[in-house]
Amino acid sequence: MMTPTISAIVTGHRERRLSIPTLRSFGNAIADAQAQGYTVEAILCLDRPDTLTEEIFHRFAPPKARILTMDHGDQGKVRNDAVVAATGQFVAFLDGDDLWQKSWLHRAADFLIASGRDDYVAHPAYNYFFEGQATTFRQIDQDSPDFDIDLLRMRNYWDALSMAPRSIHERFPYAHRDIPNGWALEDWQWNEETIAAGIRHKIVPDTVLFKRRQKESQHSRAAKSKATHRRNGMTSYSAPIFAAFDGPTV
Repeated sequence: MMTPTISAIVTGHRERRLSIPTLRSFGNAIADAQAQGYTVEAILCLDRPDTLTEEIFHRFAPPKARILTMDHGDQGKVRNDAVVAATGQFVAFLDGDDLWQKSWLHRAADFLIASGRDDYVAHPAYNYFFEGQATTFRQIDQDSPDFDIDLLRMRNYWDALSMAPRSIHERFPYAHRDIPNGWALEDWQWNEETIAAGIRHKIVPDTVLFKRRQKESQHSRAAKSKATHRRNGMTSYSAPIFAAFDGPTV
């Protein structure tokens, strides 16, 4: 069998009916990428789902999709298992209540292939937050003058809904969440760990991710518990990565 170019992965938990538009956008983005000549495998991951969410994932799954059921209660572990199951050159993640731009998969794959690099992570140019608000957040390219590596210690630049070579995710699995003991924000930790290793986080022009804001999200639960991410090579002010960082590169 031909190795797919893209492994498109959506993770679900207990989103219930909110997952219907997500799965429709997921399927539309896959169909669009296929129309552009890409081979795409669809992987749907259900982590401790309720009955309705599970039924919706099976009903609205794209053709030939694989549906994996897991028992982690941990977004990072789900993504790690999805990467193990994936066979594509690139991996792209979507959460069970968010929406992809229809052309996201093929634009991101175009960008990564045109770069000729195997050390790029591709992010949408904008995040549009909806559900009780309408806020646009411009994402920053690591090679932009607006990027400040010192700021990365204080706030996260990018979430996990990106596209990257599968090999990067195999080298850098997500840390597990342990909110009762104060550990969360695994996407922030992943960004720091990859940058410290020389991976570059890039922006795909003219792309947007639609993110649903819910009152009780994993991020809000982590914030209420004052959880943070684990120490890594970039959390120390004396870390070599900060002394050696030379700003934007071409």
